[in-house]
Amino acid sequence: MAYSVQQFFLQKRGVGYVAPVLCTMRGLGESDIEQAVSFHKRISDEIGDADFFAEDNTIAESIMGEGVVIGVFAQGRLIALRAVSYVKEYVEDAVEDLGIDPAEADNVAVMDFCITESSFRGNSIQFFTYLFTESLMYPNRYHLHTTVSPKNIFSLTNVLKCGFTAVKFKQKYGGHHRFVLYKNLRRPGAVKTRGHKEILLRNYDYHPKVFADGFVGYKIKHKSNGMAMLYGKPLEEEPSKA
Repeated sequence: MAYSVQQFFLQKRGVGYVAPVLCTMRGLGESDIEQAVSFHKRISDEIGDADFFAEDNTIAESIMGEGVVIGVFAQGRLIALRAVSYVKEYVEDAVEDLGIDPAEADNVAVMDFCITESSFRGNSIQFFTYLFTESLMYPNRYHLHTTVSPKNIFSLTNVLKCGFTAVKFKQKYGGHHRFVLYKNLRRPGAVKTRGHKEILLRNYDYHPKVFADGFVGYKIKHKSNGMAMLYGKPLEEEPSKA
C-alpha cells in the first residue's frame, strides 16, 4: 500500500529552549525495520516498566504487510512511531477480548502502540497519527481494539479522545492490568453521560463490576483524590435533538 507523505512543523523542547522543527510523516517500509525496532526498544528501556508499557511488538510483521506502521521523522531521525497489527495471534486475542464474531476477524485491527521521543512530546502526536492510520484502515478494518495500562494516564486520555470506549478491565500480558478499549468505525454509537459513574483508576476491583453492570468508560477526570474513569451507558446512536 502506498502512503502519502506529509510534512509539518512540531515543537522540539530542549534544556532552556523550544524550537520549531520540520517533520515528515510517512508509512514505513522494509528498509526502516531496523531503525523502528531500535527506536521502540530505546523508548521501552526509558520507560522501564512492563506494567506500564510492554516491550513485545510486531513491528517487522506489520511493516511487511500484516499491519500498518507510521513514522514521524525530524532532522533525519525517527522521533515517533505508531503501529497497527493484523497479525493473526493478536487479532484472535482482540476478537476474544471484544466478544465479536470470529468471522469478523479480517475486519479487526489491533492498535498496537504509539511512542514519541521525549523532546517532541506535547505535540498531540498520538492524536494526529491515530487519525492518519484510521483513514488508511477504513473501510476494510473497522473493529478497532487496543489495551492501555491504568497507570498510563496520558495514553488512556488520548485513546478515549480518539473515540474509543473502555469495555473491559482484565489482566493481560503475563498478569498486567489493562483496560480493553474498542471503537467500531462502521457503527460508532454514543454514550449516555447523565447519571454517569466515577471510579478511581487505582481501584482495580471496582472496574470489572461497573462493566458487568453494562457501563462503558468514556473519559478520564482529575479528582482531588486521584484520576478517575467516567462511565456511562452505551447508546445505539446519537440521540436526536428535541
